[in-house]
Order: sequence, then C-alpha cells, then structure tokens
Amino acid sequence: MRYNIGVDLAKREHSAAVVEQGGERLLLGFEFKNDEEGFASLLAKLAEVGAECEESGVCLEATGHYGRNLIAFLEAHGYDVFEVNPLLTSNWRKAMSVRKVKNDAVDAEALALWLLAGNPTERRRAKSEMDDLRSLSRSRTSLSHIVGDCKRKAHAVIDVVFPEFHGFFSDDFGKAACYVMRKWGSAANVARARVDSIEKAMREAAGRKFGREDAERLKALAKSSVGQPSGPLEFQLRQLVAQIEFTQGQMKELDAELEGLLGGSPITTIPGVGTVCGAGILGEIGDASRFSSAAQIVAFAGCDPSVFESGEFEGTRAHLSKRGSPHLRWYLWLAADRARMSDPVLRGYYLKKRSEGKCHKVAVSAVVRKLCAIIFAVLRDNKPYVCPAAA
Repeated sequence: MRYNIGVDLAKREHSAAVVEQGGERLLLGFEFKNDEEGFASLLAKLAEVGAECEESGVCLEATGHYGRNLIAFLEAHGYDVFEVNPLLTSNWRKAMSVRKVKNDAVDAEALALWLLAGNPTERRRAKSEMDDLRSLSRSRTSLSHIVGDCKRKAHAVIDVVFPEFHGFFSDDFGKAACYVMRKWGSAANVARARVDSIEKAMREAAGRKFGREDAERLKALAKSSVGQPSGPLEFQLRQLVAQIEFTQGQMKELDAELEGLLGGSPITTIPGVGTVCGAGILGEIGDASRFSSAAQIVAFAGCDPSVFESGEFEGTRAHLSKRGSPHLRWYLWLAADRARMSDPVLRGYYLKKRSEGKCHKVAVSAVVRKLCAIIFAVLRDNKPYVCPAAA
C-alpha cells in the first residue's frame, strides 16, 4: 500500500490527509462536505496527488453513523477502508508531539500515520444490515427506557391519588390497570363509578379474567382510600399511561422488525438469548469473522478484567475494564442472567462462583465470559446451540 489516507469524520464536514509510504505528506487538512459534491471533491483531490484506489488504504475512526455514507462511497470506488478504535488513535496522536494540539487536520494526519506505521486496524466489511440491526436494537433500548421512566413517574402520581391501587392487579400497567387509570385517574373517581361500569371496563381491557367481585373489591378500595383527588395529577397520569401504551406498541412493532432482520440466526438457540438480546448482540458484534477468539469478544464488550501491576506490586482486586461497547455489555449481562437459570452448564458455573463467595453480580460477570465462548462458537460454525444436557 503506497498511499495512506486518514479521514477525520464529523457531522457536516470531514477532513482528509494523505501520507506516502516514505512518510511524505502529500495532503493535509483537506476539508470536504458530507454530501455528493464533497465526496466528489475528495476523489478529485486524491487523484490529483496520485492516491488511486489500487495503491491506497483509507483509515478512519469507528465513530458511529457519521462515516457510514462515506465508507459506502469509497468502497464503491474501489478503496479499502479500515476502522480503528478512537481510544487507540487518541493516545497515538498525543504521543506524536509534546504540544497540546487537537484539530481536524491533526486528527486526519494521525490516522494516516497510524495506517502507515502498520498499527492494528480492521478492514471495513460492507455489512449495512448489521448497522441497521445495531441502530434498531439501540432504538428499542431507548424506547424501553422511556417506558421505564414513565412507569416510575406514574407510580409517583398513583401514590398520591390512589395508593391502594398498587398490588390490586398482578401488573400495575397491564391492560386492565391502564384502562382503569385512563378512564378514572383517581380513587375518588373510581369510588363514584358504578360497579357495572368498572366491571365492563376491566372486561373490555382483559376479557373474562375479571368479574363483578373484582369490580366490587376495587370500588371498596377506592372508597376507603386515603388518596387525594387532584385534577392536574389525574391529567398527568392519563398522559403517562397513554405514553406507556403507545411506546409499548412501538416496541412490539420493532420486535417484529428485529425478528425479520435476524433471519433465523442460530444465536437465538442459546439459552437466555431471545430476539431482542440476539439482535442487540449481533448488531454490536457486526461481522463475527473479525474475531479470532471468544476472548476478543469479551474484550470488545469490556468484560475483561483490568490489570494493575507495577514492579513487585500486583493488584488483587481487578475490576472490569469497561473499555468496550456498553450496549453489548448490557445485552450480554441480560442474556447471562437468564441463561444461568436455564442452561445446566452455565447454572453450575454460576453456583460454583457463588460457593466461592462471589456476589451475584460478580458471578453473572463470570457467566458472561462463558456465554461469549458459546456465542463465538455458534456464530463461527453457524450452527444452533445444543444444550449439553440434551447432547
């Protein structure tokens, strides 16, 4: 590779630098817009300095979606595109000079020099479907957080207007519970309602699961409630419930879309890994072939132990490095916490750690590393997971 091209990505304008194999700077601080005209000007500038696609490599940082369109454009024009962890290039840039200089031109040059020095890079593989999967999975997580936040706020309102409501339904935000909250909004309003109306409302929401006795019991609770009626709080509760129901509907649609994108991936055959976790893990990992071992997936998720040693001192309390993808770490944690209850091998390993005096979180973290080995094998061989007990 004769020409090393570094591109510092941004939202509206990128910056490019070209360093020849001998170390000569052919182009520094060339800025171009993140649009068709800007991309064309980059190609023209690269051609001007002789950096044709056959002899060039492009290095950029893995910074989310900002470079997705540029990567597709460069690959379509024959350029090899490589990605690098921003944490590595940040330290590399600081080591280039004792002066504290940070701008787009310096960043682009540092990326070109990183490629020239033969530092670790990953060839960008055109897997746009994985990018889509990652984006939708993160969107699903965001919606889940919205629902959780609304539920916490709704609980705070219920504590004032109808505290006895908690525990009457098996789920405070099930269909029947939400219907009652939207229709009446406080203990005072439920107490004034007819039993027939309450029974009809609960039946419309949840079918024959509820009867007249349930309606009478709810009305009795409302009559003896210490809750204080409040028009503004009732209004807030109705809005929160409507937001919860709407967002949960969006989540169901998103789950169906994620299932379609998974395309029957064998990852969902692993205990604890359903559609949501499976889509999240696959989206964050991307092309599994870029990992040569399960340990690399563990490190990519930031689930590897940090090392602190100096001279004769060796740290004995190693925490997780948490230098990887926080999203992947979260999905793996959820999957591991479920898998340790259903998979006999992982359950045995979890209990072993607990018997050694490890707390629940530390034991589940150990299960995460075991789970990564299973995920690596399933994705590498593209075969369903077979539970050891059933083998």
